[in-house]
Amino acid sequence: MQLTKDNYYSLEANREYMSVSQFKGFLPVYDGCEAAAMAKLAGEYVESEKEAFLEGKYIHAWNEGKLAEFKADNPDIYSSRGATAGQLKSNFKHCNAMIEVLESDPLVMKALAGEKEVIVTAELFGIKWKIMIDSLQELLFSDLKALKEIHGKWWNREAQCYENFIQHYGYDIQMSVYAEIEKRANRRAEWLLPHMVVVTKQDPPDHEIYWFDYDAIERGLAIVSNNIERVKAVKSGAVDPVRCERCEYCRGTKKLISIKHHAELALY
Repeated sequence: MQLTKDNYYSLEANREYMSVSQFKGFLPVYDGCEAAAMAKLAGEYVESEKEAFLEGKYIHAWNEGKLAEFKADNPDIYSSRGATAGQLKSNFKHCNAMIEVLESDPLVMKALAGEKEVIVTAELFGIKWKIMIDSLQELLFSDLKALKEIHGKWWNREAQCYENFIQHYGYDIQMSVYAEIEKRANRRAEWLLPHMVVVTKQDPPDHEIYWFDYDAIERGLAIVSNNIERVKAVKSGAVDPVRCERCEYCRGTKKLISIKHHAELALY
């Protein structure tokens, strides 16, 4: 299958290729659920798109230079009633403020320079992977993230500990896999240095640039290596997926098979 921007996120592409988001979707430690992941691949379940995802796409469309096209293709970002009819909804007006913060910072614009939305594929851990790099340069690549905040703490129910946003959302894994796939596809001797440009939805927006060294890349790839065989087995149908009974998919398809003791209820 030849991947393009039109079919990159298609069901067919997700069945043929592994991606970082799909991989994390199988792992409870990243709030993933095997049953939900398999239902998505079977075409039986489509996760509801939250407004926050659309806001992220708005920011990415700006980075790609296609914001006007994005606005035309997404009329729901405009108010349809009252005195503000025809204007951008308030959260997307705030996205413009976030973009202004990025545009006004020379170091950010330097990090986001280069070729945009670059699709790369390669084999890793015995299966085909697909990645899409936001901004690709000769010596580095950058990924753009729009977040609620940078300096908070996030509870990991599986690990029973607090994490920073990079650990919690598996962005360290993403940067590691992206570096390795790009290296393999272009037959490089060394990895390009991954960078993450972060802008927050706070008022006023905060922003930072984080880079990942070779040790971080190796650690991220080790996490994938330690979990990929289970993911491959479930995706191939060799073993049955486990339900988490907490996610949107499981809640919507749940059938009780037992009664729980009240002490089984966890606080976190």
